[in-house]
Formats: sequence, C-alpha cells, structure tokens
Amino acid sequence: MVLDTASLRFASEAEAARWSELIANTPGGGEVWQTREYAAAKAFQGYRERLIVGDDGFPATLVLVKRVPLLGELWYVPGGPAADGAERTIAQSARLAAFAHSQGAFMLKIEPRVLRTDESLAAFAQAGYRSNVRILPNESTVLLDVSGDEAEVMGRFSSSTRTKIRKADKTGFEARRVETTDENCRVMYALLGETGDGRFALRPYEYYRTFWQTFQEAGRGQLVLGYADGVAVAGMFGIVGGHTSCYKDGASTRAGELPNGAMNRMQWELILWGREHGATVHDLCGAPRSDQMDDKDHPLYGVGQYKLRFSKDVTDYVGVFDLPIRGFATKVWETIGDRIARRVSLAVKHDAYY
Repeated sequence: MVLDTASLRFASEAEAARWSELIANTPGGGEVWQTREYAAAKAFQGYRERLIVGDDGFPATLVLVKRVPLLGELWYVPGGPAADGAERTIAQSARLAAFAHSQGAFMLKIEPRVLRTDESLAAFAQAGYRSNVRILPNESTVLLDVSGDEAEVMGRFSSSTRTKIRKADKTGFEARRVETTDENCRVMYALLGETGDGRFALRPYEYYRTFWQTFQEAGRGQLVLGYADGVAVAGMFGIVGGHTSCYKDGASTRAGELPNGAMNRMQWELILWGREHGATVHDLCGAPRSDQMDDKDHPLYGVGQYKLRFSKDVTDYVGVFDLPIRGFATKVWETIGDRIARRVSLAVKHDAYY
C-alpha cells in the first residue's frame, strides 16, 4: 500500500465545533450517520470518534474506531465516505486507508452512499474491497422529496395516505412531540418491544435511551408519541443531519387496534419536524431492495409497502465493504476475530458488536 497521507489529519477543535457545517457541505448534503451525535450514541458500544479532514478538498469524514486486542484498530465509516460515485469513493477511501494505516488500523470498513449497480459493485471488487453484511438500517430505503410547501409535500403521497392522515386527526388521534425523559423513553421502548416480539431483537434499553437523548438534546432528534384516548399507542423517533431527516425508530401497540391512519399521521409529524430543521429529503430508513419490494415472503414486505405509499423512490446502495490494511491481521479477524467479537458482545453486553 502506498502510504500517501498528505493533507489528511484529525480535525482541530475549531473544526470539530462546526462539524455539522462541514458535513453539510460534503457531496450528498450530509449524512445523519456522519454527525458527532451519532458518534456519541455509538460510544455506548465502545466506539471512539475520529474526525478526519483534508487540506485539499478531502470531505470531512467521521470514523468510528474500535481497538481489537492483538490486531490493532478497526476503522468504520458509517454512511460514508462522502463522494460522487464509485470511482471517487474508491479514491477517497484509499487515502483514508493509508491514513488509518499510519494510525495503527488493520482494516477499513466503509458504507458509502453509492448507488448499487453491476458496474459499481464490480469497481469495488476490482479495487480489493470485500462485501460484508450491512450495519446501518437503510442499505435499501425509500426517499421522499420534502421540499416546497406542505401541500406540495403531501401531494406526493398516495391518495390513501393523505386520507388516512386526515382521518387520524378527525378521530382525535394525537401525534405529540415529547421530551426524551426516562419515562417517555421507557414508553417508546415498551412499544418497540411489542412491535419486535418474535420479529426482531432489541438492543438494550440503555442504548436506545442514550441514542434518543443524545440526538434530542443536540436539537437533531425528536421523539413523537401517538395517543388514543389518552393512552400512548404508537411511537416514532426521527433524526436530522445536513439536508436529510430520517425515520430512525417506529413502534406501535399490539394489545389493541390502532386508530385508522395513526402511523401515517405519526410519519407526517416527523416530516414536519424535519422540514423545520432544514430537511429537503426525508429518508424512510429501510426497505426491501427495489427488485424485492413485491416479494410477500420478504421480512420487510409490510414495512416496504407502508413506505411506498409516501414515495415510490426506492434507493439501493452498495452496502458495506471491508478493505484490508494489514493482511495478516485482517485474515485473523475474518477467520475467527469477527465471530468471537460478535458472540462476546451478545453474551456480555447483550448487544450487537456493530
């Protein structure tokens, strides 16, 4: 590997203080996963924040770092690095890998927002990248244009979705923006537990509380609870970064029937909140791949159909790639290290390693 680390360095205190501005000026307008708030939330899992900048136009890049005993550091770039297209992303990542090597890293894990095509996948493979399982929930997702006035935004929804939003209001359902107090976080977590029962595993409560409170305290997150007859029956949490808002978590009770249109009204509240914070795109955060949207056996089929009623713009990204930096250490990690780390994290912390 050619160790060309020229111009790459860790951000100064002044640059770190205006990190939000720096990532908003990167290609794509900034990712919520590249915010310092996300890094602070992921500290719960043992990640350390590294803020990388360049003096020659290299985009501001958040890296999450874990130290692996005997092997060195694992560098992970959530939702990045930011660049236009596969070729540019590969070039930026090569420079980042060289800098990571100089800091003792043995592997670079990236999750760029490059569109998934046969050509882009081939380009990464030819450059030595190895495809791996996703970490972020929106490897495939549904994006909604939320620019313009409210009538224009709602006009992009399906007619049935618009009807359901209005019906929820007429029946007295209330989508209420609330603070992330421990009480409200526990209500939201309990709703997640009902939704996930038998469908997906939850991380520990403390992880969610840390995530929700970190983002909301920074003005980048909003918890919305939905009430019917004074009882919380639904919950959503949204985050914003750059020009994009994101539907991070959603849940509803399974103990009784939800009011008609409740989850549509909840989503609308998140969209309104995101627009108030500068969002022009709303990421519905997770769906089946575009060629699997109509597969009724897909575990996210119902989720995907719900989101399609807001927008038909299904976007597939290339996913996660690993780039070996130190060959022997990477081989050990891929052979036994990764598997052991995942098992220990689940057994000891009751949480996923990534």
